[in-house]
Amino acid sequence: IATDDEFVYVGGSGTQTVRKLRKSDLSQVAESANYGGTIYAIATDDEFVYVGGYTTRTVRKLRKSDLSQVAESANYGGTIEAIATDDEFVYVGGATTQTVRKLRKSDLSQVAESANYGGTIEDIATDDEFVYVGGYTTRTVRKLRKNDLLQVAESADYGGDIRAIAVDDNYVYVGGLDTRTVKKLGGIQIKELIKV
Repeated sequence: IATDDEFVYVGGSGTQTVRKLRKSDLSQVAESANYGGTIYAIATDDEFVYVGGYTTRTVRKLRKSDLSQVAESANYGGTIEAIATDDEFVYVGGATTQTVRKLRKSDLSQVAESANYGGTIEDIATDDEFVYVGGYTTRTVRKLRKNDLLQVAESADYGGDIRAIAVDDNYVYVGGLDTRTVKKLGGIQIKELIKV
């Protein structure tokens, strides 16, 4: 699921399409063509929706107004599990390839690629300068420089598979399986916030 000021964009298995729903009553406004596999990741910017997933293994750029396809990336090489955007680029990660790829928004051509994460990448978050990546197996958050996707820092082991990452101006927040906690990362210090 992704949102903007007026609409919600949803995708998944079954129909394998993106549906645009009006926030006020969740009525359907538009639907994309079939992606060709389960949709696992959706991100938006002011004009477009970016989707990726299983089988097709590409990022598709859809026009928000009618969800028509504008561009498509090269095959990622594995299931796309995570997508994040900034003003100029789309950041994609997932299974098999297990890297972050930086794609130019205009045509979804690849600009840079990170080193292998060592497991499936489940979530990506960005701030002004960095990309934060987490997932299975490795179970750490890696901080990558945006311009070249080189690693500049890595957290301690989360203690389970990382499924969600969020960032603000000062901290990185991480959640996932096994530990069932949200951890707050700032520098090298980790503080447990919530235990479920």
